[in-house]
Amino acid sequence: TDTALRVLHCGNVSCTSGNNASTFDNSGSVGTYTSIAIGADDLPVISYYDFTNSDLRVLHCGNVSCTSGNIITQLTTTSSDGTNTSIAIGANGFPVISYTGSSTNGFLNLLYCGNAYGFPVISYTDIINRDLKVALHGVIFNFE
Repeated sequence: TDTALRVLHCGNVSCTSGNNASTFDNSGSVGTYTSIAIGADDLPVISYYDFTNSDLRVLHCGNVSCTSGNIITQLTTTSSDGTNTSIAIGANGFPVISYTGSSTNGFLNLLYCGNAYGFPVISYTDIINRDLKVALHGVIFNFE
């Protein structure tokens, strides 16, 4: 009925009982283009797009079930940046987030959280050429 960001923590492997659903960041049309990873601290980290304010955000859960101590951070401030987000945890333990945005004409962007970064492997679709591509250490590989 609304577009708030929600997290479901399953109570068992098949999510059939003991589930805990929580709602976050319900300040408008948020929670689209979500991606989740487990951080170096074993807690969920979620990147998502805030459609109302046109920016990329990240939620770092304060505990395993995301019921307290959560931190939400706005990562972009340029209009319509942050769609098609994907998150992974780098070798240094910090999130690495890829996304697209209108201020970069839909180009793939990469955001490193923290000061140091590693060399992520990113797969994406080149919409213009209709190709699957993989970027590794700054080299782009095409798969047709």
